Amino acid sequence: MSRCDLDLQHPKFRHANDAALELGLSKLRETVAKDHKLSGWVNHPMPKYPLYQNRIWKWDFAPEGSRSSTRKGWRLYAYVPDPKAPEPIPAIAFLCYDKTDAPTGDHTKFVAKAIKDFLAATIEIQTKERPFRRQVNSDGETISLCLKCCELVIISADIADVELSEDTHECAPADIAASEGHPPD
Repeated sequence: MSRCDLDLQHPKFRHANDAALELGLSKLRETVAKDHKLSGWVNHPMPKYPLYQNRIWKWDFAPEGSRSSTRKGWRLYAYVPDPKAPEPIPAIAFLCYDKTDAPTGDHTKFVAKAIKDFLAATIEIQTKERPFRRQVNSDGETISLCLKCCELVIISADIADVELSEDTHECAPADIAASEGHPPD
């Protein structure tokens, strides 16, 4: 049995705003939590997109109250970062639409664009703010000043030494309090 944790709450998940659809999605989520293969699951093939191969899963399902005897009217796509993850396998829904509104043309290309847009919108690049100011003096040496405690960190011609000194620099608590306008404890 392969259980799946289907995340339907991601803010970038594109789907219609419909109460019956929401109930259908909730039932689908409950079903895949038991065994994703019980729910019309397909590992969507992604030829020409090896980065997404085995990571795009799709389900066809019916919204609550839909009584089509021939086919289920909605399609849901989810991104699975690690298909071999321990159960429950995490999957993040990124696209859902009524199959009558299915895109025409190269369907794989449409899904690849949707997942690229989804991932680009959800990945946030985090940068480490470096609280140092660097300046080069007339001898070509780098002067590093800590902006938190206003202390000289190092003066060196070797940038590796400067980076190491900044990485290991620790401000004294009294110096930080003074730089923030607080009297020392």
